[in-house]
This record gives sequence, C-alpha cells and structure tokens, in this order.
Amino acid sequence: MRWRWPAFALAASVLGVTDMTVTTQMNATAALSASPASGRAPLEVTFTGAGPGMAEGVVVLDFGDGKTDDTISSIRGFTRTHVYRAAGSYTAVLRSGAYGGQRPAVLSEIGRVTIVVD
Repeated sequence: MRWRWPAFALAASVLGVTDMTVTTQMNATAALSASPASGRAPLEVTFTGAGPGMAEGVVVLDFGDGKTDDTISSIRGFTRTHVYRAAGSYTAVLRSGAYGGQRPAVLSEIGRVTIVVD
C-alpha cells in the first residue's frame, strides 16, 4: 500500500516546515433531521444532514429497518428519502469515521432520529 501525503503536508515539506500540528473537529457540523417524523404507512421520510467534514471519511445512514445508505459524502450536506412500509418505531442513526484503508472503518454515532409509523 502506498501512503500519500495530504496537500498541506506536502506544501509544508517543500517550504521546509519541520514541526506542524494538525487539529480536526470530527463532529463540528454533523447533524441529522427527518421530516415527517411520524405518520401512516407507507411513510416517505426525507432525511437531511451533514457529514463531519473529513475529506477521507466514511458516513453511513442506518434507517433502522434493516436498510442502510453508505453513499453519503463526508464533506457535504445530504438529502435522502426512505419509505417505511410497516407500522412501528424506527431509530435512524448517522455514523461516521475516518476511512480505514485495508481495515474496516471505526464508526461513531453523530446523529439519530426516531420515526414512528402508524
């Protein structure tokens, strides 16, 4: 596996910077909301949110009914629509983490909403 330097590290190396600290805020902009949060089946729910802002991150939205969406960008806001077909209470969870390379990414919860379907 070949390791690539981020652009800021490469620029610092070229400029002769020998000591550098990089700080990130994983959950600075992370959020999840759903509308409507309740209603009769089949219930079409629109989820909106934002990833944590990491350029090489992984974001997964678990709809709580056995279906997931792992196509969410970690650096942009998103909108997804999902249909709940059976009555019940569902907890949708947004998880995020750094890309794991050849190992699985370790994901942390960054947002959750409860959907109630009558």
